[in-house]
Amino acid sequence: MTQPQPVKVDLVYPVEFDGRRIDALTMRPPMVRAVRDAQRGGGESADMEIRLFANLCEIEVAALEVLHARDYYRLQDVYGDFLAGGGGTGEPHLQHRAA
Repeated sequence: MTQPQPVKVDLVYPVEFDGRRIDALTMRPPMVRAVRDAQRGGGESADMEIRLFANLCEIEVAALEVLHARDYYRLQDVYGDFLAGGGGTGEPHLQHRAA
């Protein structure tokens, strides 16, 4: 089995953050260390997930917080696909969230 590769997610709603335009994020496959680091920060599960996604996308938490929910859900789909063994494409999930 080949290792999953990072997945680029083009944002439906690009954002401006810290003087730069963000129109895509690339999420790398999650490793246990990243999950553990996100959990160490404590807080609600949503807070931990945001920290984890920020780590995996190599972006500041504050930048992730200004994303439109639709784009955030796309990141959730990619993450879920990584865990399901689909390589992070998120394709089966993106279809029902495309609207």
